[in-house]
Amino acid sequence: MQEMDGTSWKRQGSSIVWSPHLLGPLITEGEAVPLRTALGWLKAGFPGSPPGDRSPVLVGGLQTVLTTFPDAESRYQWLRQHVLPLNRAFASQWDRVGLVFGMDGPASLFTLNEADDLVYFGRGADRTKKVLITRGMWNGAATGSGAYQLIVPGTKEVGGYHVQRIS
Repeated sequence: MQEMDGTSWKRQGSSIVWSPHLLGPLITEGEAVPLRTALGWLKAGFPGSPPGDRSPVLVGGLQTVLTTFPDAESRYQWLRQHVLPLNRAFASQWDRVGLVFGMDGPASLFTLNEADDLVYFGRGADRTKKVLITRGMWNGAATGSGAYQLIVPGTKEVGGYHVQRIS
């Protein structure tokens, strides 16, 4: 997976971000959209302009929802049924507006497996008990040339993951 240390992730595609350094400016610029509201756009239609007329749209609540499911498979299926369609629909709504899912972290909950280039989310070392978060959210776009690790400026710390386009 490639590294990205710029800010283009705020203007296109979809991201999951847990770094306080990366999330801080987004939080102080305006309110996060509740996940329930963002998912409601799929049924009720998207607003005419992004909330607060700003980019990116910051969505809160995904990590909380994922932790309520009993196992990795149910988390994965929920992502496929709800978040993947949201990502796909969002991509065609507003020009130069990214979608960012703010996560609580900590970073240790997110594991990049370099063998399959996918990110797993969950506690412990056993990958079978973790959800394939990037595949669930982004499908095939989760790997390859359009997938990035978001690097915290001035460090080598990964603060999130990003895809430019959803497949």
